[in-house]
Amino acid sequence: MQRIPHVISAGVILVLAWYYFFSLGRPFGINYLNAIAAFSAVFIIGLSFLMGPISRFVPALQQDLQFRKTFGLWGYAMACVHLALVPAVLLQSSREMTLADGASMAFAAVAFMIFTLMAVTSTGKWIATLGYENWQSLQRTGYVAMAAMILHVALLEGGVFFSRTTGIAAMTFILAVFLLRALVLVMGAKKTQKPKLQ
Repeated sequence: MQRIPHVISAGVILVLAWYYFFSLGRPFGINYLNAIAAFSAVFIIGLSFLMGPISRFVPALQQDLQFRKTFGLWGYAMACVHLALVPAVLLQSSREMTLADGASMAFAAVAFMIFTLMAVTSTGKWIATLGYENWQSLQRTGYVAMAAMILHVALLEGGVFFSRTTGIAAMTFILAVFLLRALVLVMGAKKTQKPKLQ
């Protein structure tokens, strides 16, 4: 049972590798390894956030919430690989940096800093230190990081990923996470509303 998030995370990476190197026939190189790492991070981190809202609609999945941390750490690891590969990709590129590219990198930096903070504090010791409510609030800043991820992808290379399957899939997936989270918040607000006096 504990292997499930590891198998799924590895599966996401392998599917993306298959898509780039076999389906599209791209050459094995730093650019596509970087793309695989980047989009793996998006999908795996997104899956971690998706589990909360889905478990509200499918109570049987409540027991699987224990896997959110594992998914989150897998996604963060892939984000670290992406960050490590970016300098080599930039050195190979002959395209001039634009203002949009700079803004994209700034949003990426914000997202990475938040995810780093979430990863570092994802232990029982930090829950005890911060208190559960404060710790939970800190973890929820991940939604800010996910919004920054959307902007990072949207602005990169003049929005080129809007016309690519991986970019469209990644942004659709993140937007689905936000939509489900919004539905959960709306449902929670309705439940906590006081009944009107007659």
